[in-house]
Amino acid sequence: MTKCLKLFMFAIVAIACAACSNDSALKMQIESGKKVCPINLGMAGKLTSMDYDSKEKQVEFLFTVNKQIMDVEDIKKDASIAKESMKLALSKGDLNKLLGMMVDADASLKVVYKNKGSNDDFSIVIPAEELKAIYENPMSEEDSDRMLLQNSIKQEQHRLPTTIERGLKVVDVKDNGDNLVYTCEVDENLYEIITMEESKDELKSNMRSMLKDRSMRQQAKILSKLNKGFVYEYVGNPSGKKVVIEFTPEELGEIVGKKK
Repeated sequence: MTKCLKLFMFAIVAIACAACSNDSALKMQIESGKKVCPINLGMAGKLTSMDYDSKEKQVEFLFTVNKQIMDVEDIKKDASIAKESMKLALSKGDLNKLLGMMVDADASLKVVYKNKGSNDDFSIVIPAEELKAIYENPMSEEDSDRMLLQNSIKQEQHRLPTTIERGLKVVDVKDNGDNLVYTCEVDENLYEIITMEESKDELKSNMRSMLKDRSMRQQAKILSKLNKGFVYEYVGNPSGKKVVIEFTPEELGEIVGKKK
């Protein structure tokens, strides 16, 4: 009986020491990460800071975001955008290694988003059990691409209508299954839809150049990989007449240099 009790106590101590070790490893990793913050995330913004509250067993990330790319107000309207984006980020590279440490330490994750140059902020918390599910069920590349596309569509929909210039505004963005479709309303008091129809080749050439831009290139690449095309509809107001510019998945692949 005494021997069994000793073995039981030894098991408890071993579990406690393992938990302490896992907690320490996570804390050391976060301390190491803090030294290289802020981390530039390109046009999206930057990872300003990270911290770990060992008492609460919670990691905290602070992202400063560019309002033009990801507005905190958009995240407030649909917190799933932020959670899905974070799920995607945690599925890859160095953050996936950190995710493994958080799972080992049974820690949760708090992510704070703050608009650059503003006090506007919003936070989400991903519980330890959700982090474990993310770690144990890694996303496929196709799932990642689909999530990236859907997140970008949601973000753009929250900002609609978007004025391109006087008389032209994007009023709808959607995935119709085969294509990503942008609908642009044209004020026919300023533009002649018939003239735009006659200039379709020039419009498509200009749009081809736009798709090569860094900000659009990633989206074009994802569409090509998902075998989806890109469609831009100019719709005259008040006539309702349309001028449609289309890019097939193959054309998008050529634009982004996708290997066959």
